[in-house]
Amino acid sequence: MKRGRPYPQDKERRVRVKTELALRDMSISDLARALGVKRQLVSYAINGTRRSKKTEAKIAAFLNREPRDLFPPRSLKEIEAMRKKAGEGGAA
Repeated sequence: MKRGRPYPQDKERRVRVKTELALRDMSISDLARALGVKRQLVSYAINGTRRSKKTEAKIAAFLNREPRDLFPPRSLKEIEAMRKKAGEGGAA
């Protein structure tokens, strides 16, 4: 059986953060450098494919936003719906 990423891509999260970055004329790489973390870790957090409350909190603090505003919590039902929409199927 093919194992997918732990979480499906969350486009809403990505749009929220990318909008904030655009307002500051920053890229994900710029944000990662400013936070002192790897770009891929920031990208995973923004896309929602790997959850890290610590990284999400750093991003939100840097952007002067509440983590909940940028990274809304998702129920299992919402995560499953995103998986189906992305064509990733369900869990075994």
